[in-house]
Amino acid sequence: MKAVIGAILEDSFLSSGYVNLEAREIVQSTVRREKINPRGTKPELLETLTKTLKEVFDNVPDPQELVVGLGILGPCDYESGVFQGNDLARFGSLHDVDLKQEISSALNIPKSSVRLVNDSVCFLRGEVFGGAVRSYSKSIGITLGAGLGSAIYEFNKVRDANYFRTPFKSGTAEDLLSVAWLTRQFYERTGIPARTILEMKMHDRPAVLEEVFDLFGHNLAEFLIQVSLDERPEAIIVGGHMQASNKLFFDKVITKVHAAGISIPILRTYLGEKATILGAASIWSES
Repeated sequence: MKAVIGAILEDSFLSSGYVNLEAREIVQSTVRREKINPRGTKPELLETLTKTLKEVFDNVPDPQELVVGLGILGPCDYESGVFQGNDLARFGSLHDVDLKQEISSALNIPKSSVRLVNDSVCFLRGEVFGGAVRSYSKSIGITLGAGLGSAIYEFNKVRDANYFRTPFKSGTAEDLLSVAWLTRQFYERTGIPARTILEMKMHDRPAVLEEVFDLFGHNLAEFLIQVSLDERPEAIIVGGHMQASNKLFFDKVITKVHAAGISIPILRTYLGEKATILGAASIWSES
């Protein structure tokens, strides 16, 4: 039996864990989440990546054949494993590095035992494989955070929807559906600069928070209505790093979408960030 490790390399964290493909679930005791500096040097980044994967493998019960599924941002040649990004703020030090080879050498496994997948589809892959939208034949996944992530599942495939650049109101969808929009709105109303939602909350301005998140929820609902009419999915699931703030807007989003005559389920993830680990590992379910 294959011991499948799923891993996701995000903007500032590396999350990984052992996934039981037969049960379609992550073995919680093996999960590791490490901070990673996207501006780090090649040796620093590779050390964090391979060390974390080794720690997970050391905790796999009764390991046999080890394989790895890694979700990573583009541009990347996912087939060959060569990372092609050159933005030094987003893992540019790994430019031209064969990640499959680096991982296989560090873990002493064949290069063919390492597969890469676009990080933008990992959330929905995980929810389709072992989460809340497993029973639907067509679904949309949205992740909210520093940016807007999106993917579509249909015909048994998950693809990047690229909704971040979709024209929406006076700009693009990401312009109005990101942490940057929230912090800008907070600053315009209070004069207090904040970089994150947590910093906004720390300033104890509940009335302003409520107003800003009401507007955010209004924008999100309108966008989901637009997407639903365009794509006709059976369900939409929402996740990402804003999950802890769902109580400030999510119920109102559902109410507004349903009031527009869109009756499909609008779901919030219960897997949370683990969905991306599951999604990265699920690439091995295809063989």
